[in-house]
Amino acid sequence: MTNHCGSCTACCLVFNVPALDKDAGKWCQHCSVGVGCKIYEQRPTMCQDFSCLYLLSQEEGRPHLPPELRPDRCRIVFSPSTNERVMAGTILPNTPNALDRKGVRQLIESLVGGGMSVVLGTPKSTNRVLINREGAHPIRMTEPDESGMQYNIEEEER
Repeated sequence: MTNHCGSCTACCLVFNVPALDKDAGKWCQHCSVGVGCKIYEQRPTMCQDFSCLYLLSQEEGRPHLPPELRPDRCRIVFSPSTNERVMAGTILPNTPNALDRKGVRQLIESLVGGGMSVVLGTPKSTNRVLINREGAHPIRMTEPDESGMQYNIEEEER
């Protein structure tokens, strides 16, 4: 098995990994930043199963996203959510201008134009932005649960 992410290690920063007692927004203790996972062959199932939108786009037969949209370059990890019509965009900490990076707004517009919604925010943030065909709207998210998942409070209250 080989690392298909190249030198990108952005997901090792933004996500919660309970099996490693790793908190979202902090670097994984097994990450060699810009190199890869030091326990790649033994990494948890959650890590094995994860593919960001950029990595998915590199599969044969799919439209490839350009290199500037790789998460470590655009500073946002775009990833499918549990809702197939929602794309999560987790902005790397301390990256206030991530939306201004080359190709980011065009990617969001393309996703929204295709009928998806995009939810953007930093790891663990409860205040995020939902972008859909009606525009950009602030939304409130729950605090992360034990697995690190967060949900739209308004959806939870229905």
